Amino acid sequence: MPLANLYQLHIEEIIRRHTRAMTFHGYTRLVIYSGAAQLPFLDDNHYTFKVNPHFKHWVPLLEHPQCAIDFRLGEKPRLIYFQPKDYWHTPPADPQGYWTDAFDIQLAISFEEVVNALEGETDHCALIAEDASCLPQLPKSKLNPAALIDELHYHRAYKTDYEAECLRRANTLSAAGHLAARDVFLAGGTELDIHHAYLAGVGVQEAELPYANIVAVNAHSSVLHYHGADREKMPASEIHSLVIDAGAGYLGYASDITRSYAFRAGEYADLLNAVDVAQQTLVSEVAIGKNFADLHWRAHYLIACILRDFDFVTMSPEDMVIEGITRIFFPCGLGHFIGLQVHDVGGYLMAPRERSRLRDPRAPYLRMARNIEVGQALTIEPGIYFMDMLLDELSRSKHSYKVNWEKIGVFKKYGGVRVEDCLLVHADRIENQSREAFDFLARKASSETLTMGRTETVA
Repeated sequence: MPLANLYQLHIEEIIRRHTRAMTFHGYTRLVIYSGAAQLPFLDDNHYTFKVNPHFKHWVPLLEHPQCAIDFRLGEKPRLIYFQPKDYWHTPPADPQGYWTDAFDIQLAISFEEVVNALEGETDHCALIAEDASCLPQLPKSKLNPAALIDELHYHRAYKTDYEAECLRRANTLSAAGHLAARDVFLAGGTELDIHHAYLAGVGVQEAELPYANIVAVNAHSSVLHYHGADREKMPASEIHSLVIDAGAGYLGYASDITRSYAFRAGEYADLLNAVDVAQQTLVSEVAIGKNFADLHWRAHYLIACILRDFDFVTMSPEDMVIEGITRIFFPCGLGHFIGLQVHDVGGYLMAPRERSRLRDPRAPYLRMARNIEVGQALTIEPGIYFMDMLLDELSRSKHSYKVNWEKIGVFKKYGGVRVEDCLLVHADRIENQSREAFDFLARKASSETLTMGRTETVA
């Protein structure tokens, strides 16, 4: 189905969700402000604008500050479209595209006109925005009401077919970037070279990425959110490994893919393959009704098996999990919801009108503990890391003598390994959008090679 048709069904569902939530919580009007560009301290060059995710849930406008959606129950939503006269920057184009029919659009050429357009009833009005500057007469209690937002966040977990297609396309873009980055790494490129290759492969500027790329060569990958970029070229003999965690966006929806590469054959390559097998095992075990936190602990068991098989730790896998040994090597969570935000919301909202569930103290960084259901989009990203800080803690524990410190010392130069895919849950299958994107690009490349060969033969 064309994206325009999918969007029409999407906006109808978004209106239904908001109508239910607003009615229950006693609101007849909801204003969603896109946001405003912010200035750094003592500077006059704005930060890169990031749109309010609630705004882009309604309309695919990502670079449009000071716009607002004004939705009143039972009425067609209104879009206040900010279109200033400006010769310093390129002003927004006239609103056009498949989404425009869903709104009554009112143009504004100044922020004052935006404020004036939003004047009106505020007694039963809620505003979702960074601040209330666009609706200054609004009572403070109506700005970002927690109960309303929680209900909307709960339902964000269930993707419409339009959202699913946007996520699919984001994964295809990201996969192209990963393939370009891999080739530059294997050719001996620097972290900065690899990052630039990724941007070129996706075809975007850095500011258009949904999150800052993690391009970690060698020991840098032991830092979970490493954001450096070494420029100095290393001799091939000193290059060992790459972990690249990089996504792409499509109409405001994000992909989040991680791949790890060994520069040469050897035991790190074997470890990488073992983690990849574990990751695919976990993907195969994603099933409707299964609790994601249970899958997280299943990942710990599989990681424990790898630690045993590679002679890093001489304990049974069960004991490694119970005693917290696996948390030294895998301190983060197995995955998270993904969508309008990379780490999408609602992971601990177990019902639309209940408080968020408390986190398990054994897994403080796990971002999701809901049961797996149809329509959810999520990531699966197990890993094994060799982090000095956590390894120092292990060295001082009662289990230190069960650790092969000599071998771990050798593996510190690799930093770690992580494999991550984006999944979409269907009623009858689990769609691995990341792997399918790589497969699609491989088939496309093969077809292009075959076509080129035929052309050369004819010539």
